[in-house]
Amino acid sequence: MRKFIGKMPKWLVVVAGFLLVALVGYVDYVTGDYSMLIFYLVPISLAAWYAGRFAGVSMAVASGGARIVSDYTSFTSTPRMYWNCVEDMIFLVVVSLLISTIKNQLKNE
Repeated sequence: MRKFIGKMPKWLVVVAGFLLVALVGYVDYVTGDYSMLIFYLVPISLAAWYAGRFAGVSMAVASGGARIVSDYTSFTSTPRMYWNCVEDMIFLVVVSLLISTIKNQLKNE
């Protein structure tokens, strides 16, 4: 599987990642109150590892946006909900940056 994804063009990895984010966002919307944050890490990790730092961060921001849309349509709008979504997005961006940094460090060794 690693070799297959590694041979794919970067743009295709990014497109597949955005499709995965949309799919997880839809499942997040359907399930309602359950947190699906951990599942957003799959497309973010793939994008950060195979397509680079910018792709990973953009995937994390898209995942944060999907969480905000999902939560906004599922719950009543409260300031606490927005704060939680911002925290989730920051977490996803940090994980994306960590994964791309680990990849760069491994490549440099």
